[in-house]
Amino acid sequence: MTTAKKAQSTSYRLEAALRRSKQAATHIALEHEVQPAEGKIRVVLNGAPIPRDMQESLFGPSAINIPEFGQARTKQGK
Repeated sequence: MTTAKKAQSTSYRLEAALRRSKQAATHIALEHEVQPAEGKIRVVLNGAPIPRDMQESLFGPSAINIPEFGQARTKQGK
């Protein structure tokens, strides 16, 4: 790697680190937002489904809603 490319690479890394630190400093966590700990998102799988009223607050309005599954639940009486 040439000296110019090394300098450019180092400059890019410094700028990227600066940008990430600025974003982290100004980030305001939302209520119920899942935050990573040590770079990992930890999930507890206890088998209990998330209530429908909490789904939108947890995942936002973009939660996946598949009508076929909803129809199957209503047919089963759940």
